[in-house]
Amino acid sequence: MNASSFTTVFPRQLRFWTFHCCLNAAPSFVIALLFLQLSENPAAIFAMLCGVGSFIALYATLTSLPGPLSDEQNILSRSLRAGAQIRSWIAGLSLLAVFTPALTISPDFWCGNIAVRMVESAIKSFRPGFSASRMEHADFFRIYLTTILEGFFLSFLLLMISFFAVMVIQKKDRRRAFRTAHSLTKIGC
Repeated sequence: MNASSFTTVFPRQLRFWTFHCCLNAAPSFVIALLFLQLSENPAAIFAMLCGVGSFIALYATLTSLPGPLSDEQNILSRSLRAGAQIRSWIAGLSLLAVFTPALTISPDFWCGNIAVRMVESAIKSFRPGFSASRMEHADFFRIYLTTILEGFFLSFLLLMISFFAVMVIQKKDRRRAFRTAHSLTKIGC
């Protein structure tokens, strides 16, 4: 793949990942706006949007560079796309759960909770006098860092889903190849 193929593939990947990253970020975004009361903090909203934009750019670039992720027929590319679709279904269900007691079973809830605590802990270790103020008063950097950290946790979930998708896709491909080979031997080719 050369530079011209990157420019051909990138817009398609950018559309795909914009849709999936925005959908996957929606539950966390709603949780942050409603439960962490970030809806009144424009800098926090901008920081979260920048964090989501960072992942869109990262995924679109990685899946457009020369290699198996840019080849739509490659099993790694197919499994990553399947993982993204499955993760989107999970995000959709999590979005519905945001307004119910089932919120606590949402991976977005737990990944966000862990990210908030890790960022606060890291800031306390670098600034000993730091007192974790409420999130609605957090600055751009703190919200952006939390969003990026949560995005990495959710990306790990995506990669785990994609790993299991690889096994399923491989099994289907082997089964299809076996059926094709079997039917060709019956025909006598």
